[in-house]
Amino acid sequence: MFDQGFARDVERIIALCPDFESRARRQTVLASATMPDWVQQMIRKHLREPARVRIRDAQVPALEHGVLDVAHAHKTEALSKLLRRQRAMQLNQTIVFHRTKHGAKKLVRDLVRLGHTAGELQGNLSQNARDRALAAFRANRTEVLVATNVAARGIDVVNVGLVINFALPETPQWLTHRVGRTARNGAEGKAITFLSEEDAEQWRKLRRLGAPALRHVDAELLLAGGEWRLLPLEPERSSSVRVQPGANPLARATYVRRSARGRRRR
Repeated sequence: MFDQGFARDVERIIALCPDFESRARRQTVLASATMPDWVQQMIRKHLREPARVRIRDAQVPALEHGVLDVAHAHKTEALSKLLRRQRAMQLNQTIVFHRTKHGAKKLVRDLVRLGHTAGELQGNLSQNARDRALAAFRANRTEVLVATNVAARGIDVVNVGLVINFALPETPQWLTHRVGRTARNGAEGKAITFLSEEDAEQWRKLRRLGAPALRHVDAELLLAGGEWRLLPLEPERSSSVRVQPGANPLARATYVRRSARGRRRR
């Protein structure tokens, strides 16, 4: 098992193994959760007439994923409101994804200061510390787990009802892995991706690379009363967000988009 970052190491290991023509022939098994082009190239290069084994989930994931427009300076406040709604409604636990280790650590401190029980899972932690954080989360001793992409794959945590992308990932694949922490094994789950004006360029990049077009969540209903309502998808709507002066920065925004003729309109 490998990812693209370890491709050179895998090539070096393979070079030290017997080749296909030698008497001590090797047998190679390649396992990958997805099959992008670079994995297909590795298959063609290193495998001879491979037998393909594919595991399919017979159940369609009951996942709803929406975008929440929120000013960058108010993301933590909006997150705290969502967590309180989850707690008041006695819903399942929440995983919040941050892009950086430092950002995850700071967000945990901010959430604890706001009265939440929060755990941390990021690459700078020792294995013992990671195990303790996961054990506390599984035992429901912490209501939210703040993590980097280290928690997006390879962990088994049930009863995750909500995944929040506090900060956007680098690739659409990581977005998929993150939201895949909920709605597992036929369970229902929701995912929310925070989007501020500062995130607009990164979101456009993710869309160009294949991220799905997501519907926006009605921020007023969600933050005020916990009601989940997805707004109709607007194909021409851009990810450029400007919070209206004097408006509730957690809930109202003005969108600038271009018509088919290229004119700007509001």
